[in-house]
Amino acid sequence: MPVLRLALPLKKLGTTSKVALVVGLVIMPFIIISLLRGGRGYEHNAAVHKAPRLEMKKFLTNSPETQSDLRMRFAKRRSHLQEQCKVLKRYYDTQNSENAVKEHLTINRKHNLVYCAIEKIGCTFWKRVFQILSGFKNVTDPFQIQAIRAYQGYQTAKGLPFDQIHYILKHSKSFIFVREPYERLLSGYVDKLFAPNAAYWGFIGTYIAENFRPNDTETANKCGNDITFKEFIQYFIHSQQNNIRRDAHFVPNFEHCRPCELDYEYVGKLETFEDDTLFLLKELKLDSEVKFTDFQGESDRDAIRDAADYVFSMRHAITKCMSMHEALFRAYRKLQIRGIISKHIEYPFVRDSQRDISSEEYKQELLAAHAQSGPASSRKDNRKEAFLEAFSTIPQELLDSLKDELSIDANLFGYEEMPKLVQDAKHYTPTFQYFDLKM
Repeated sequence: MPVLRLALPLKKLGTTSKVALVVGLVIMPFIIISLLRGGRGYEHNAAVHKAPRLEMKKFLTNSPETQSDLRMRFAKRRSHLQEQCKVLKRYYDTQNSENAVKEHLTINRKHNLVYCAIEKIGCTFWKRVFQILSGFKNVTDPFQIQAIRAYQGYQTAKGLPFDQIHYILKHSKSFIFVREPYERLLSGYVDKLFAPNAAYWGFIGTYIAENFRPNDTETANKCGNDITFKEFIQYFIHSQQNNIRRDAHFVPNFEHCRPCELDYEYVGKLETFEDDTLFLLKELKLDSEVKFTDFQGESDRDAIRDAADYVFSMRHAITKCMSMHEALFRAYRKLQIRGIISKHIEYPFVRDSQRDISSEEYKQELLAAHAQSGPASSRKDNRKEAFLEAFSTIPQELLDSLKDELSIDANLFGYEEMPKLVQDAKHYTPTFQYFDLKM
């Protein structure tokens, strides 16, 4: 039975709400303009490439053995988590406020489900699933819903009294998804500071430049669009240790959901996201309402469309700090870092060109690059190489401090406190530089 301890001496996390407001104020006018234009308004000069149609993929095997194996995987994860919660006394040093935890609890009463959403761990996907389950969206495939529109149409525990939350949890199936903490931290940096993201540049980037860069410039303080991974790690450690400028996209997994107080029945992992997701949909009897034809292919194309939609929605704010061509290149490089586009496929536009590129043209060129990038197995090295390159810039003393901040996550969810890949990064010399933005 899930138990809520209400008297923990926790500090409040105020940054998430502030950033959400900034993001909303920056993005909303451009979304409205885009809707009024119907996706038009930009000159389309290049030939449009269409991604090839992919074959239908069987939704999920009906083999009892396969489903049984996956059920055992979830049971082991839950058992490991429960054992670690008994051991890790420092767990209760969590700094997230109770209200912040409530905001992460996503509820569907029709199906008696509770999902604790953690940023940078597939939460946009699962919020779209909950839109479908609530009847807010009349589709069966979550990828038919724009990622940028995944933040309404479902209920959270925000504003609910704890006795009501306790009752809902007691009578619901509950689950979370977690992620290897070093990978998640790098993903947060890539998505919020390396890739074009004017809201985070202004709120977090400028703060980092001012406080963690010895010779910061007026431009960096104004825009915050050139933050290095080392500077980001310095900021993250400082924010955790001093409870200053913390943000939900970087805060450790466990703080969002209090997994030692709320007994989640299922613990999914991003590293096995497809298998875990399809298992849960079948296990929770949701597979008649939520369906896919090609999970991995749809996921990759969804990431491409989302990257394009996001950069164009923030065009006005972004171009105050860099050219649109440079922003589009960064978005492309982000997809290479994620292993969605091969590092061997060159950027399809001229970066110093004056020609206007439309959102649709950009999407189609990226889809074409993805189609030429080979199978997912051949693109896995992208992610590993980008990880090694990023962590090769972090000195040992920072790695030691980082280990302290991420150790609870690692132990609770069965990850290494100091991954071998992080140690390997010390001797890594990149042949392809994912984070080098020079012309």
